[in-house]
Amino acid sequence: MVIEDLSEPERSLWDAFPASLPVDLPGAPVRAAVIAAMLLGARERLAGETPGMRLSGARITGRLDLSHAEVQSPLILTGCEFDEAPVLTGARTGLVDFAGSRLPGLQAVDAVIGGGLRLEACVIDGPVQLGGTHFSGTLNLSGTMIHADVQADGLIVDRDLLGADAVVDGELRVAGARVGGTMTLDGARVGRSGGRSLVAEGIAVDGGLSCGPGFHSYGELNVQDARVGRRCVFSGARLSNPDGVALNAERLTVEGGLLANQGFTSEGEVLLRGARIAGSLSFAHASLDNPGGRALNAPLMEIGSGLRATPGFVATGEVFLDSTQVRGSLNVDGGKLSNPGKTALSLRRLGVTGRLSCGDGFGADGEIVLSSARVEGNVDFHGAALRNPGGRVLSLWEVTAGGGVDCCEGFTAEGEVSIRNSRIAATLCFEESTVDGELRLRGVEAASLKIGPRTTLRGAVDLRHTRVGVLDDVPGRWPARLLMNGFTYDSLEAPLPVKERLDWLAKEQYQPQPYEQLTSVYRRHGHDEAAQDVLLAKQRRRRAGQRLGARSWGYLQDWTVGYGYRPFRAAFWLAALLLLGTVVFAVDEPPAFKPGEAPPFNAFLYTLDLLLPIIGFGQETAFGPRGPHQWLAAALIAAGWILATTIVAGLTRALSRQ
Repeated sequence: MVIEDLSEPERSLWDAFPASLPVDLPGAPVRAAVIAAMLLGARERLAGETPGMRLSGARITGRLDLSHAEVQSPLILTGCEFDEAPVLTGARTGLVDFAGSRLPGLQAVDAVIGGGLRLEACVIDGPVQLGGTHFSGTLNLSGTMIHADVQADGLIVDRDLLGADAVVDGELRVAGARVGGTMTLDGARVGRSGGRSLVAEGIAVDGGLSCGPGFHSYGELNVQDARVGRRCVFSGARLSNPDGVALNAERLTVEGGLLANQGFTSEGEVLLRGARIAGSLSFAHASLDNPGGRALNAPLMEIGSGLRATPGFVATGEVFLDSTQVRGSLNVDGGKLSNPGKTALSLRRLGVTGRLSCGDGFGADGEIVLSSARVEGNVDFHGAALRNPGGRVLSLWEVTAGGGVDCCEGFTAEGEVSIRNSRIAATLCFEESTVDGELRLRGVEAASLKIGPRTTLRGAVDLRHTRVGVLDDVPGRWPARLLMNGFTYDSLEAPLPVKERLDWLAKEQYQPQPYEQLTSVYRRHGHDEAAQDVLLAKQRRRRAGQRLGARSWGYLQDWTVGYGYRPFRAAFWLAALLLLGTVVFAVDEPPAFKPGEAPPFNAFLYTLDLLLPIIGFGQETAFGPRGPHQWLAAALIAAGWILATTIVAGLTRALSRQ
């Protein structure tokens, strides 16, 4: 290059280059070819000096083309305006700094940039291509405005990738990239509506990924199959892709925690299918909005230290966590879910080593499904408000809970609550709860079942084939319709008074098993008289469904001996008939069959002889009544046989029960 051909601004840059002195040329034109020539050796080195290009404020004319070149000096062009997009394709450079500049684009495909690339506060009007580039230092896009796509597939950054406050009107693509430090896009605005914003599919970020406060994504943000060391942060970010996928993080692996809290919002689906998170997953104070679809689609996840979506978590659309495994607890206390008429929260085949908590003001409009799941701690819905009119609001099917299931302390359900074939190690509690719909507890095993004095059950209750250790209830709080056939319990917290228990049994259409079950519990408690009252009530209800003949015989057994459970009644009837016969036959003594051979007449023994069909005192065979007294004698004989038969039948039945 001939020095006489240089303009005055270019000459000053020429003079400053050997010592890497800064040159400020506001608005002055500088040819890109002059800059390239100096970087490629046209300017001789001075002994003891380190050359470098440090230019600010200039207008760079022509194309700065360093493709496939080896540039050892730092290239610092800050606050400059480029007429054409710089080309660094295949180049090997040290630091490249375009901070605050305006560029029509940037091409750096397959470059090796040893000192990092700084694009802070740049305005880039064309595409940025960084595919396959290797940065030994930092890639810094902070504050940059890019009005086209950024492509950096296969990018390698050994330190940090910084894009804080950048504005990329097109797609930022870093698929397959590897970042040895952190990737920070806090405050950046990326993408276009209906398209893609950040494409980081398969990216590996050793130091953590942060799309935090102020980050705004338009279109789909894709970190599918990515691997992130330390933490992955979306706290305070806003993702916008209505009716589409706002965040695609399928099979994402995070070696620390994933934070999408503190004001995180999404319009569109948040997809975390198959994600592996070694730490915790947090959606506290987050808002997910995808009406009619899945707000959070996260099946098959593995979470190493708990899932927390409390407080202030709001989701419009389904929260889908099927087959997810959580070490620690899953906490959605105070969260608000809305998917009317559909599933609001799906937890099929869930595994939780801690507790599952949806209480303390938790609300859901739509069905909550927990089936084929295992929760090693408590399942808490205390204080929750669930709503799904005309359908199931809470379904717990084939659930194994290592603690209790708590639907107490203000729990309300507008819709059917169904708990089926579940194993609950502690208490199934409905104290101080309101269920405005059917309560189905079929095939449940629990240590205890609690229905308190302030429990309100407005629909039918199905307890068939359920088994509990302790039934802790208030009989009067059960609804008018009960299904209890096959319901078993080992003890009653409040067994008496028996009348309340009989009223409780009367709420169901007659089945013998509930009466037998209550009888066995009373006997176990030592309340034998109460047990007999239950068995008598059982016979009376059974009689109502019998044919006329059997029913008449049943009435007779009831009036006489109370089906064998009231033997004192037989003694009363015998005494009354004995008194009647004694008085009548004492007043009008019957004549003897053989006057000379008959023993002295005794009205008492004669009546007793008539009443007792087996024992004889010699009076009945010696004396024979005449006229109306014959009918009295016949009635006494018939009554005696009937009383004897019913007494024997009743006592036999009672003894067999014992």
